[in-house]
Amino acid sequence: MNVLKAEILFFKTSGQIIICELNTHGETATAVILDSPADMDYLTPGGHVNMLFKATEVILAVGDLGTLSLNNRFKGKITSMDTGDIFTSIKIDFGTGIESVITTKSAKRMNLEVGMEVTALVKANEIAIGKII
Repeated sequence: MNVLKAEILFFKTSGQIIICELNTHGETATAVILDSPADMDYLTPGGHVNMLFKATEVILAVGDLGTLSLNNRFKGKITSMDTGDIFTSIKIDFGTGIESVITTKSAKRMNLEVGMEVTALVKANEIAIGKII
């Protein structure tokens, strides 16, 4: 599980849906949360939260991405790779660490290696926000 410290920039609600803009290590991120705003009283602009998302939800890209609807983009360098028969765990540093787990077939097809620059992509609905305890 990836856990990144983030500052809340702003949020907007519509019924039971919250869209939250965050800053994590100089990058802007968006989270879409299906929850009651009343249950999330710690959502205040300038407040700090943990952003949580699974390593299996981190998509990797190399090179120019063109135009995508996906907002959460974290550029960094691969710091380590643990290659298995089916899956490869890849650690990326963009000021803090992110882990991505992709198929080994994809890692080989992309010719990924330590030191290579990649962009980690995470869909907004895959990010959970938790109170820092």
